[in-house]
Amino acid sequence: MRERPGTVVAAVVAVALLAVGCTAADGGGRERRVSPAPSAAPRERAPHRTLPGLPPDIARQRLAWKACSTEDAVRGGAALRPEADCAWLTVPVDYNAPDEHSIDLRVVRVRAPGRERRLGSLVFNPGGPGEAGAAMVAGGAFEATARVMDRYDLVGFDPRGVGRSAPLKCPQGTGGDLIPRTREQVDAEFRAAAEQGESCRRAGGRLLPHMDTVSVARDLDVLRAALGENRLNYLGISYGTYIGQHYAHLFPDRVGRFVLDGVVDPGTDQTRTARNDVKSLDDSFASYARACAALRCALGRTPGEIVATTTEFVRGLDAHPVPASGGGRLTTGLAVQGIRAPLYQSDRWPDLTRALLDAMAGRPDALIALAVEQVQVQTQEQGSDKAGSRDETPVDPTMARNAVDCLDKPGPRSTGELLADLGEFEKTSPLFGATVATAMFHCAAWPLAPTGRAEPLTAPGAPGMVLVSWSVDPATPLGNAEAVRKNLGTASLVVREGTGHSAYASGSDCTDAAVDAFLVGGRLPPPKVECSG
Repeated sequence: MRERPGTVVAAVVAVALLAVGCTAADGGGRERRVSPAPSAAPRERAPHRTLPGLPPDIARQRLAWKACSTEDAVRGGAALRPEADCAWLTVPVDYNAPDEHSIDLRVVRVRAPGRERRLGSLVFNPGGPGEAGAAMVAGGAFEATARVMDRYDLVGFDPRGVGRSAPLKCPQGTGGDLIPRTREQVDAEFRAAAEQGESCRRAGGRLLPHMDTVSVARDLDVLRAALGENRLNYLGISYGTYIGQHYAHLFPDRVGRFVLDGVVDPGTDQTRTARNDVKSLDDSFASYARACAALRCALGRTPGEIVATTTEFVRGLDAHPVPASGGGRLTTGLAVQGIRAPLYQSDRWPDLTRALLDAMAGRPDALIALAVEQVQVQTQEQGSDKAGSRDETPVDPTMARNAVDCLDKPGPRSTGELLADLGEFEKTSPLFGATVATAMFHCAAWPLAPTGRAEPLTAPGAPGMVLVSWSVDPATPLGNAEAVRKNLGTASLVVREGTGHSAYASGSDCTDAAVDAFLVGGRLPPPKVECSG
């Protein structure tokens, strides 16, 4: 983090619509031709006049691209793409006081090979909050389709407080690993969350109050200008769709071609979001159970039996945790996380079946490995900042997510509310409910009050966008995309049949054709496109 002006740099703590299995249908089920997008990706460059109120060295900056380092591709131990370039982008900590302090965000670019056919930059965010987009691009963990990569520079960035962008270094908490069910247990968990939140406030310094998504969206506009783009072309996944909606709401006249995949609904508060999460997880696990039963897996003869067997096992783990071979133990919360992770990708369902069967046989290591997989990746993504500072103190990588979530939307703020939610959620979903409700403890005890609101986001005057969703999504249900399409008014919705999270560039020719026709050709799909699984 840098003080402005002139003080020290201090270390602080990411074609045509013609494929087989693709149906473009209007409300009456009739096939429709792809219609032109309201706005194509323009080539003109006039960015600086669109950044009033910012210091000139921020408003007029150009990115100084250099070869990336191996640290820029730390995600999952990925190898660095040799064609990746890296740069630093300077943004204000507080956009209400942009002259006071600044931080540097890490940005990565993979250039389009055909410069004469280049359409511009396509900025990518993988979601989270807490995911480092720069590392995903630098290490090749994400690529758009070949047709899009041939026409756009793919640009990833680490949002403020994430990855190498002034990474937030919150100490690990001291909360228990069991689901709190009594008033005494809830009080103890609340105190532990409050202590960790206060530790995070001290570690986060002046950045923590400005980890909100509105600030990230404003960072995105600084990035647009520094890239020399008059309009922003953007691909956001999951939480990245929330950033994109805020950007479109703030800067509708600067929206280029926007694709929002795995859509977050800004109109739901923390409690409503958690309820939707529970239903999405139940629906996704039911899809898994049907597939497992069809393969005659050993978890049960019918989908209902598989759900019942798994639920009974998982709910009993807090009373009877299963010890792991390398130390530690499998508890209810850890088991739920282990189940949740592979639900995002149906090709990993066999891994889930094996892990559940092993755990039920007293060998929980595989299920625990699934549970901690994402945390390990986030830990690897917490790299050094621009000054090269790296603090080896053990940190909790999930706190960057909490820092964003707790500022963005209101939620429960008392132990009484939390205890009531626990009971309600567990009654609704015996398998997932209590664990999802427990996740709200961090924001209930967070030392900073929310600055955002749960409300629909509109973008009057913005060109049409493309929303993408699986028909069953364990993280962002299809209903989210339908609500956001209504909010935006001019968006098209591409629905991929099946269960998963993030449907573009993941094996569906139909989905990819619809999105690519928009990104490359500027052709907005019909209001609803349905793609078979």
